[in-house]
Amino acid sequence: MIQNPFRTFKNSNYLLYWFLNTFSLIGSWVDFTLRQWVIVEMIKSERLASQYIGIYNLIRFVPSVFLSFFAGYLSDRVSVRLILFVISLVDFLNACLISYLIFTNNLNTINFLILALFLGITSSFYFPTRSKLINSIVKDKEDIPGYFSWQGISFNLSRIVGPIIAGYVAKYFGLSWGFVLNALSFVPLMIYLLFSNEIRSKDIDNFNHNKNDKNFIETLKTTLDYINSKRSIKKCFYSIFTVNFWGISLMSFLQVFTKEILGAGISYFSFLMSCLGLGAMVGAFIVASTNYQVILSFREEFFILIYGLLILVLSFLPKFSIFIVFFIGVFQALTFGFTNNKVQLLTDSEVLGKVMGIYSMFNISLSYFGVFCISQIGYILGVLNLFKIVSLFIILSALFIGIRAKEGLL
Repeated sequence: MIQNPFRTFKNSNYLLYWFLNTFSLIGSWVDFTLRQWVIVEMIKSERLASQYIGIYNLIRFVPSVFLSFFAGYLSDRVSVRLILFVISLVDFLNACLISYLIFTNNLNTINFLILALFLGITSSFYFPTRSKLINSIVKDKEDIPGYFSWQGISFNLSRIVGPIIAGYVAKYFGLSWGFVLNALSFVPLMIYLLFSNEIRSKDIDNFNHNKNDKNFIETLKTTLDYINSKRSIKKCFYSIFTVNFWGISLMSFLQVFTKEILGAGISYFSFLMSCLGLGAMVGAFIVASTNYQVILSFREEFFILIYGLLILVLSFLPKFSIFIVFFIGVFQALTFGFTNNKVQLLTDSEVLGKVMGIYSMFNISLSYFGVFCISQIGYILGVLNLFKIVSLFIILSALFIGIRAKEGLL
């Protein structure tokens, strides 16, 4: 049941990619933390800030509706190396531009949303293309959980380090320098993507394998039918919808919670974000140490139930936020790790990119739309009541998934 979690690093190509991608992700979390704080600095009212957060995340969500599946479709047909390079370059330029706008005092609520739109476009491509790239590096399908769990560890390690760096840089050097750091973090990965011979050879195999694909609309219909026909994969989509639409969306209000409920500043907000990331890294490490057969057989709705209960406790005991947020991160990562690995293991390789394109909308992009929806609750009832209400929705959703699965309907 327990495996050596470091076995994946025997693959030297993956080891190099992992380090460079982690470095880039740290910069992305510096960027994410600072953009969240920029909102509450631009808009002083708690309720107006909550509403603007909803609009900001809606802007980031809209591109994914149209592009997530298209990104998966492309990743099954053309160079994933080229796709990743282009979107990294666009994010590099985005970080440079927002740094310039802050430095010259020209950032406002309108151009901030325009930059968010471009972030939404690039984020639609990251998940399916990275999944396709990593899957092509894996030599034995039974090792897939290890590879993708280390991606989770990379993501969550970045969530710990990035916000700490963001808080330090913002306090002592100013917000604009944090965005400069993010821009620089893309450079080593872009160089690797340009010159890696291993990835170049995978590009050729990818094109030859998928050059006879159907047209886009037929492929979308076929992929949706495929997901619907696979009960275990469909259940993963229900699970990830619950955590993203409700839970991850709620964490986007953590900066308002920090400022209005805890009465703290950006340093404490950065620390809370790091606690969330530390918990998530622990959860991802557990997944990396778990045998793939256990992952396939375990019912992830139990993780979702505990996740919802922890958020409910946080709404009643905010003074213990550091400890509670840590455990929220643990169960969030367990849910993501188990569902992601199940989909990777159960999906046939020839449709993997397309399935992961749709999964990307559930796993990442849907949270932006969730923020927009629940922000209206925060605007009307306040952020503390928002945490209580959303936690109840998560608990009820976990029970619903469990009941439907037991009846054989999921």
